[in-house]
Formats: sequence, C-alpha cells, structure tokens
Amino acid sequence: MLNTIDAISQRLQGSFLDGQSIRQLEIPESNQWAFLLEIAQVNALNAWYLLRSLLKETGRYPVLSEGWGSDDFFSRFYYREEVDGGKLSASAPEAILASAPTADLEAFLVARQASRAEYLEDGIDFSLATVHDRFGSCPDRSQIEALIQDGTIQSHVDLERWLLNWELQNFGEAAIAPPDTRYLDWFEPDSSQIPLLLLPTEYSWECLAYLHWFGACSAGTAVAMGFLKKWQQQYGAELVCHYGTMLQFNVGRPPTTLEAAFQLAWEQAALAECTTILPGVCLRDHARSLLTVNRWFLHERP
Repeated sequence: MLNTIDAISQRLQGSFLDGQSIRQLEIPESNQWAFLLEIAQVNALNAWYLLRSLLKETGRYPVLSEGWGSDDFFSRFYYREEVDGGKLSASAPEAILASAPTADLEAFLVARQASRAEYLEDGIDFSLATVHDRFGSCPDRSQIEALIQDGTIQSHVDLERWLLNWELQNFGEAAIAPPDTRYLDWFEPDSSQIPLLLLPTEYSWECLAYLHWFGACSAGTAVAMGFLKKWQQQYGAELVCHYGTMLQFNVGRPPTTLEAAFQLAWEQAALAECTTILPGVCLRDHARSLLTVNRWFLHERP
C-alpha cells in the first residue's frame, strides 16, 4: 500500500493527474489514513477509472465523494449511533471490518419483509394499477385477497413476485421489457471540484467502514457491507461514488435472468427503499431495469 503523498504523486507522473495536489487525511479511531485529491468535475470519472486501474499498485480504493464544504469525511458519529443501537460492537473502522463478515443478510431480509407485513393490504391497489397501466389488464383484487387468505402471499415481496409471474404467463416477452430507467441515472454534484478519496483498502465494500452511508442507519453498516460484497462477487458491482445518502456503482455483470434480477431488486429495495419509493417504481419494474443497466444508483434519505 502506498502510504505517502510523494509515492502516490510519483505513480501519477505521466498521467493527466501529473502534478495533482494531494492531501493526507486522518481517519478517527484508526491507525490508517486516507488521501484526498480535489478533481475538476469534468475529469472526475476519468480520475476514478485511472486510480481504479492502479489499485493493485496503490493498495487504496478510490471513491468519489462530496465534502459539502468540509473535510469531515470520516466522522464516527453515525457509527456510534449504530453501536448504541446494537448494530455494531465498536465504531472504529478496524472493528467494523472484523465484525462485518458475521452479518446475516438473509435474517435481515426476513426481518425487513416482516416489518412491512402490515402494509400488504394497502399496497394491493398500487401494484395492480401498475400492471394495468403497463398491459391494459390485471388480476382481480379478490383473487389477490384469496391468495393472502390461504397464505400463498404473505408479504409485499410475495405479491410482486406473484404478479411478475402472472405477467410472464399472460404477456410473455413483453413482461421482460424494462421501464424508463432514468430514475437510476447517476447524481452529479454541482460542485466544480469533486473530492476523490483513496482509502486504505483494496475492496469496494470495505469503504463503508470508513465513510458512513445513511442507509446503514437502518440496516447497519455490517449488513450494508455484506450486500456490497455479495453484489461485487455476483455482478462485479464496484462502488464509484459515495454521496452520503447515495451510492453509485459500475456493474460488470448485470443479472441475466428475471428471477435473479427480482431477488437483486428486493435486496436493493430492502437496503435502500428510497431508490424505488421516491420515483414510484414497483419492485417488478426495478427488476426489469436491473437486467439492462450497467450502473446502479442506490438512495436512502431521511
């Protein structure tokens, strides 16, 4: 791992970042530190790609971030709130990294699904309306209610999965076509300069141990890191931008089946429900979108 400004500067010689100003930043509660490069917005993504290509040499994962006028990127405030809430045992980055592999992702999904069970009846009309708007017809509400009564549908996820299968059976290939995917367009800060951080890890998912993401206030940082690791392994998803409430990824291998895409859509909605709720996108349409896009946008806000 490159641990000095001079070493990083030397590695950037001959690139378009030759001569780039670099600052070293302390990471509270850690014996590690990070480096900050203020990049002109027009060059931000190119800078990320360059530093990502040098990862094996630098040993430091690059993330585009947003300081909102401050260098307080690594505040431990929200991590300490997670400690108080029982989601973390300690707020130090090294402690989080050590405990993250124990996160039970399936238990989180089961609990999140159960926590929304009371809203199942309220969501029927919206789900049926999205089917009718897309295809011109939909199942009868009484049919859905009967499936709830006999236990076939026990959650909103069950309802969306059942409706997706109904669409496939009745409309075939048309049920796979994606919706308008602009709700997944990446956010671009207004700032003329974008902070690019070089973090003391080679792994995309470990960035959340240093930079707190708002979605982890509910799910827990360990769980969020677990999903990021799973998605990197399954889909080649790598974190590019971390804007506090928003995470943005490049995706090397999008899901190839609607079944896999639906599971992924549910995982993303469970972790960051604002991703779909704010634009009014149903879980089925989010699954269809994930079959086609090679960039992901996750959003969770107060």
